[in-house]
Amino acid sequence: MSTRGVYVVAFGLPARACADRLMRSVKLHMPEIPIALCAAEPIGPEDVLLAQADTDVGGRRAKLLAYELAPAEWQSVLYLDADTELVAPVYPLFEWVEDGWEFVICRDVGETLHSFARKGNLQELREVEAAVGTLFAAQYNGGVWAFRRCPAVARFMARWRVEWEIHAQRDQGALIRALYAEPVRILLLGSEWNTFPKYTPTVTTAGILHYPMEARRWAGKLPGRIDNAAAWAVVRRWEASRP
Repeated sequence: MSTRGVYVVAFGLPARACADRLMRSVKLHMPEIPIALCAAEPIGPEDVLLAQADTDVGGRRAKLLAYELAPAEWQSVLYLDADTELVAPVYPLFEWVEDGWEFVICRDVGETLHSFARKGNLQELREVEAAVGTLFAAQYNGGVWAFRRCPAVARFMARWRVEWEIHAQRDQGALIRALYAEPVRILLLGSEWNTFPKYTPTVTTAGILHYPMEARRWAGKLPGRIDNAAAWAVVRRWEASRP
């Protein structure tokens, strides 16, 4: 029985196609590591299906249930966005949390919290600044992270969900607020562990490539919460326009 595992979320056809690619890459480079897929239906390469309802257009509510939904025997869990791909083994992400770190995550391409700003989230940006005390602090990318099971991480993950539910948009602002409210022993890595070929072409990856937007089932900006009727209407229009 493995004490390690990879947690993947995929709702909607683009995310499912990306997740299939991701899971096949995990099987290629780390074949002994099991995969738990959180989705409405199976895809194929996963070892465990965690069947969940499709409740928000970005799958973020399911993402933030990683601590609760991942198999209980997994003491170290690696979360990977569906639009990532392994090009090499990434065992250190497990080893670091097993060696004493509680949470491992990477810097975002935009390195300070200023990069979180969008026209539609200025209120949340103000809340982030109030929680941190400044916007001149590191911005983390929520697409690749690992944790070990312990009370501190359980509290942090629960708080991350609570903070996300306030606005139900992107998850980075809620992540920062949760970390300042429920601190964990965090190891912050560079973008070599979460590499965006589109934005960081000079970075040599340590094993994970990230292709933003490929898993989305909508185009453009969403109006407000990603679990409301307006967001689902945007998705339906996008799906109807597909060939």
